[in-house]
This record gives sequence, C-alpha cells and structure tokens, in this order.
Amino acid sequence: MKNLVVLYGAELSLHAFEKSFGSQNAFQRVLDWAALFGEKIVLFVNDSSPVFSQISATVSQNPKVDFITHEVWSKSLFISEISSVLKKYGAANAIVSYADTPFLNKKLTEELLDMHTKYSAEYSFADGFPYGLVPEVIEAGTAAILSELSKDTLKSEGEKPLDREAIFSVMKGDINSFEIETLISDVDYRLLRFNFESSTKINALSCKNLFDAARRQKIDLEDPYALSDLASKTASVCQTIPAFYNIQISSKYAHKCSYSLSSIGMNPCPKEFMPLSDIKKILARIRDFSENAVISLSAFGEPLLHPDFLEAALEVINQNDENHKISLLIETDGLLVTEEISQKISAQASSKNAEVNWIVFIDAVEKSMYANIHGCGDSDFEKALASVPLLEKSFPHHVYPQFMRMKTNEAQLEAFYRFWKEKSSPSQGELIIQKYNSFCGILPDLKSADLSPVNRLPCWHLRRDMTILSDGTVPLCFQHPETPLGNLLSGDIGKAWSSIMEMLARHINKNYTAECEACDESYTFNF
Repeated sequence: MKNLVVLYGAELSLHAFEKSFGSQNAFQRVLDWAALFGEKIVLFVNDSSPVFSQISATVSQNPKVDFITHEVWSKSLFISEISSVLKKYGAANAIVSYADTPFLNKKLTEELLDMHTKYSAEYSFADGFPYGLVPEVIEAGTAAILSELSKDTLKSEGEKPLDREAIFSVMKGDINSFEIETLISDVDYRLLRFNFESSTKINALSCKNLFDAARRQKIDLEDPYALSDLASKTASVCQTIPAFYNIQISSKYAHKCSYSLSSIGMNPCPKEFMPLSDIKKILARIRDFSENAVISLSAFGEPLLHPDFLEAALEVINQNDENHKISLLIETDGLLVTEEISQKISAQASSKNAEVNWIVFIDAVEKSMYANIHGCGDSDFEKALASVPLLEKSFPHHVYPQFMRMKTNEAQLEAFYRFWKEKSSPSQGELIIQKYNSFCGILPDLKSADLSPVNRLPCWHLRRDMTILSDGTVPLCFQHPETPLGNLLSGDIGKAWSSIMEMLARHINKNYTAECEACDESYTFNF
C-alpha cells in the first residue's frame, strides 16, 4: 500500500456535523476527499466523545475506515499511532489531517504528494495557503523515528496536548535531521489568518459563508486561489461573530496615564461602574452568541476599582462548560491586586478549565519614568512591580508586564526587554511590548516607530472585536467610542455586530471614513 489517510476526529465539535455544505457536513466532505487518496482511512477518535455516535453512523457502511481510540491524545501518542498504522497496513506514507476541514483540496493534495515522492521527502506540508486546504504527508520510517524522539529527547514537546501543528512542532526540535519539502502558495494568505475548519462556531460559520458565497458567484471549490481570493473579499467570511469582547466595567482610573483618554479628561461613558446584574446579563448574551471568546474587563478604566470586580471576574469564568470556552483577560495597573483576588480567580479557573491572562502596566525600568507616564508618586511603581510575582504564583506564564512603547520611554525599552525576557524574571520571561495608540490623533503623536504594513488589510478589530461601555452601549470600535451602534442591555447583539460588518465591507473595498483613514490600529491583533 502506497498511502493511507489518517484523520484526527477525537475532538470533533457538533459544528462538524451541521449540514452547511448543501446536503453535506464538514466531516462527510473530509471523508469524500480522503477516499480519493487512501486505500485505507484510519480515524483517530475518542469513543466517549459526545459526537462518537455520529462519527460511527457516518462511516458504518464504509469498509475503508478503521478506528483507533484513546481517551486523551498527546502529540507523542498521535505520532506513535501514525507510525503503528503505517506498519500495520504496510503503507509508505500517511496523509494526515483533522477531520473537520471541509475544503481539503484535491489538486493541492496531488501536488503535495507528487512533490513528496519526487524529492524523496520525509515530511511535506504546505505554506501560504489558508489553513484547511492542504494536508500533511509523513513517510513511514520518519514517523517511527519521530515517535521515538517524542518519547525521549523531544519528550517535553511530545507530552503536550495534541494541536493542529503537532507533527511539525515536535519535528522542529530536531529539524535538521529530516528531509522536508514545502508546497508554497503563489499568493501568501497567512496575514488573513483564515482557519477553514469547524471546531468552533466562528470558524464553522466562516466555512459555511464561504461555501454559500462560492455557490452564488459560481466559484469552483476546487480552485484554491479563486476560493481564497473570494474569502478575502467577503465580509461574512472575514467577520462571523466576535472573538474578543472588551467590556468597560469601570470608567475610573487610579492615574491619569499619558497614553489613556483620561489624560485629556475624556471618558467614553459617564457611568462609573457597570452593575454586576448588567455584567451577568451581557455575559450570558455573549456566551450564547459566540460560544468561544476572550473577554476583557478592562476597556477605558481600571477594572479592580469596581466594587464587585472579583464577582465579575468569577462570572466570566463561570460561563465555561463543555460547549463554551470563555477566556478572561484583565489589564490592570496592578495597584489593587491582592493574594485573595489572585487565589480565588485561579481556583475558579482551575475548576472550570478556563484560561486567565493578566497584563500589568509597567512601562518603565525606573520609578521616575513610571511616575512621569502615570502621573503618580514614585511608590506606585513598586506596587505595580510587586503585583507581577504575586500573580505569577497563581497564573504561571499567564502574567505579562507591559511596556507601552512611545517617545517618552523609548530609551528604556531595551533594558525593560532584557530584564523581563529572562526566565529568572518575576514573569518567567513573559512580557508585551505594546504599540502606542493615539486614538486616531485625539492624543499627542508619541509613536516612536511606524509599524504599519505597506499594504493595508481590512481592520482586525472590525473583524474580531466588540467593545461594550459601562451603560451597555456598543460603539463602532475601541477607537471610536463616541459612535454608538446599539446597546446590549436593551437591544440585539446580532444587530450591533451586523452594523460593524457594514463598516468592514467598506474596508475590504478600500473605502475608509476619515476617522478610519487616520487610524493606526487596524493591523493590531488582540488575544
């Protein structure tokens, strides 16, 4: 046997079984593609998964399909089982993909296999295409070697939970030992960050909307460039549902920081605090609308000044269950961080298997510079610094001291980076260098370097983000808090999001308002 197809289906979501592609779902489309290239199709599954019965029913009459089942899949186990099934069936290569990628392309797969064979490659993959169009190919002997390495010298990587880059992430630990070939796209689509897979609502909708757009415009689904170009020009593919919500629970600050709108006495919303009851109502609507999202409680204010901050943070975490993955982001000056707050949030996050990230505004290496930027006394610098190791105890590698890079503190950038990047630093090497934001020229121009791309792409924040002010108002975006589109306490979240999509469509067509034309944030990307 020359080739077999390995499909990973242990973590398929219900979205993979929605009939979003005519009469088919994503899983069925993957099986149809797999049948073209392998005499045998091996499905790696978890037989206790909620969707295992649907997987079994779909393949019950297909003699090509076999199952390998485990409760938990690590990278090492995944590679080892690939090696085992290659030996079992006497196959030369495994063509590997997740089982929820509905646009796997026949032509590109053939090109990848031809290249793999022609150059006697050990591992072949594609680069520059949107994720989900091209599989990976690994040779049998290489799979056996990599299996052993993932249990020995590359064990630290092999023991990690399986992800969509599992093979390459282990292989790159000894990259020079392997013959690797790359099928490179004629057009580089990586900057668009398309994920054509059905694991989440946001990506499943993107796939469905692309399929519908292709049918309307009579685009050949087997033409990868026409399909990818269509995706880049279709607002409903670029923007499906929000992935990042920035909620203003407090409009108060401890400082009048020079890079905050508060420094010029501007506040997008006069309401000091969002009531906890309103926070709960908004979180429930977000949960139902997006399913998976990152929620920040830090828009236009210091969240820890909210009298019910701890309860609000715990409420975000409580949105998590087997069908919803909600991460919490807290951006703070760190002055009010306590052991109690840290431990209680950490304990709840552990019980709900929720991710929590902290960003602490440090911005300097000397207290005099910190005091200058934040408009405060020297002692607050020590308090901010002390919050990092305190948080790190409960949230290892999820605490990021931040340096807002601007003309004011540019001379301290290198020292800041060198100190915090060390693994022995209080943040264990984690940090963020943040680009200065003048809010479309409202604040002084303190930008120390122009990082904007040569060719402007449609705004990432219109594609992914929703800002919510303390009275429930949804503005156009974080840069335009004075432009209301609706209210989540009294109106519909979908309607407000549709209004943002209308602006995104203008961006795709290079048609910008004066405010958007002046904006220097369109290429920045949140968690």
